[in-house]
Amino acid sequence: MKKKALYFYGINLIITLIFAMIFGGVLQSIKGNELLLGTIVTVGVQLSLITTTIIYRRKYKVKKEYNYKLDKYILLSIIIPVAIIGLSALVLHLMGNKYVTTEYKGIVLIVALITTLIGSISEEIGWRGTFLPIFEEKYSKFISSLIVGLLWGAWHFFKISSVGPVAYLLFIPSTAMYGVILTYIYNKSNKSLVNPIIFHSFINISSVLLVFNRECIEFYITTFVVSLVILGIIYLFDRKYFK
Repeated sequence: MKKKALYFYGINLIITLIFAMIFGGVLQSIKGNELLLGTIVTVGVQLSLITTTIIYRRKYKVKKEYNYKLDKYILLSIIIPVAIIGLSALVLHLMGNKYVTTEYKGIVLIVALITTLIGSISEEIGWRGTFLPIFEEKYSKFISSLIVGLLWGAWHFFKISSVGPVAYLLFIPSTAMYGVILTYIYNKSNKSLVNPIIFHSFINISSVLLVFNRECIEFYITTFVVSLVILGIIYLFDRKYFK
């Protein structure tokens, strides 16, 4: 288990850096809308997960365990991420960090929506569809989801340049909470990858629309607390899952 996990995560970090240099290097020489170019670079980096998955599966001859079926849990996959970001945005506003109208409009917003979906598909095939089962060979579903969530958050190390090291360190546990919740939905829906893809997409889009230029230490602390409360509610209704 340990060897597989190190291989997957190590290869993914290498590919992430390579893709960042390729997409960032090519697009850096192109003048134009910075938001649009940044969005394209982001989805380019996200594609590292599906690339890593292909390499990992070929090496270890691993077959996919997930499916793409629609079920009732898709409602939670929409409501919960919007609630987390929406409540966190409200708290920021009440604390004096006022709402900023997003600059993602028109064609840029359309491209952002498309790339967010593509990136979420790639990431969820990697994190939940491939990486998670490695830990579930040894640990419970809850512990496995927590470990993957923390490593998923740490993978976003490029955030250091935009939010600073302290905010980045707080971003990791908040992302881990996302991971635990969406993995719960994923497992309850018989490993339907549609749900984490939708959850992931709505987290990103809600952030773009509601907390544009407001991601900060206070925001990550708030999202962690809100996510923890939601996780606590889930625990009260389904304690068996967490044992």
